[in-house]
Amino acid sequence: MSHFLEEQETTSKPPEPRGEKTPDDDEEEEDGEPVRWDGSEAELVADETAQLFDEQHSGIKLQYSLTSKEVFMALVKSQYTETRIGLSAVGILLSAALMIYFLVQFNVTRNQSLASLAAVCGVLLLFIGVWPSLNMKIHSKKYADGKEVKMKIYPDHIEMGHVESKWEIPLDGTTERAVFQNLMILYIGSKNMVILPLRCVEPAVLPEVQAMILAGTQPI
Repeated sequence: MSHFLEEQETTSKPPEPRGEKTPDDDEEEEDGEPVRWDGSEAELVADETAQLFDEQHSGIKLQYSLTSKEVFMALVKSQYTETRIGLSAVGILLSAALMIYFLVQFNVTRNQSLASLAAVCGVLLLFIGVWPSLNMKIHSKKYADGKEVKMKIYPDHIEMGHVESKWEIPLDGTTERAVFQNLMILYIGSKNMVILPLRCVEPAVLPEVQAMILAGTQPI
């Protein structure tokens, strides 16, 4: 199941914010729902990993904790592709239709094997229609454990990890993203993802954060 990865913090000198929009901005607007800021403060930082001869990039440091609802919505977006939704709908309709058929036949014939088949269809219906959502809710509570997430966003990368084991997400077009329910979801490999709730981004730097991530990633 997906793992939610923590980041690293640093302090440094700030730059001047940019507010340019990227061509993807209009495509990434989600449901017209406004972002409600939760009061979290952002901090402008300098890129301490840059070499002396490199161009100095400035970044934005964010700190937040994920809620179980945010994790659940991210899992729904990640796991319920159009293909899976279609297959699930077919499975649910077929299971329900067979269960009703076997129950009707059982009422007519009182054949216990028909009742057993109806029960099997009922279990299958629960497995297809209820269990995936329940499973995601269980994992959502597990991963939304109150730990503080720290993230530094630069124009060319996102810095994450502990002091002794920092790691980065490149913003060079190789990372996939999704924008959903005021969440920016970054996919790391085939199993991991990083969730950024836009509620934790100070309005003064929100256009900057969105522009850097949208410009450096590709839609999934």
